Amino acid sequence: MNDGLLFYSNDKWSDIVIKFGLIQLKTAPTRVTKNSSTLIDYIYTNTTRHVVKAFTSSLAISDHYLVCLLRSMNFNVSKDSKHTLIKYRSFNKFNANNFRSDLLCFGLENVETITNPNEALDLFYNILDGVFIETRAN
Repeated sequence: MNDGLLFYSNDKWSDIVIKFGLIQLKTAPTRVTKNSSTLIDYIYTNTTRHVVKAFTSSLAISDHYLVCLLRSMNFNVSKDSKHTLIKYRSFNKFNANNFRSDLLCFGLENVETITNPNEALDLFYNILDGVFIETRAN
């Protein structure tokens, strides 16, 4: 979603941010050209407790700056433990149009009808998981 949050607001997105108590950690422009600058890369969280630093590096090979987040990792690992597994998803082949379409097919609009934030967030996560699983299968 390239909304350019420095210059205008998307009411639907703002409603979701407020509903889930999200905090936008980036305020500096992340795309800069000779004629314009805008914030189009975001980092949201519902708690800053584990955020050490969020920043934008002005070193770039394109008009997009690198957006970075340093997060504290407090693992309760016993001394007997040899390995720590961290799971992540690669979005190298991400297609925004397919993603939006998949979200609608999985009923994303139902999230906005739930008044309990925890239940709404659970549904949102389940929808995202379903979309990601579907994406990996294709």
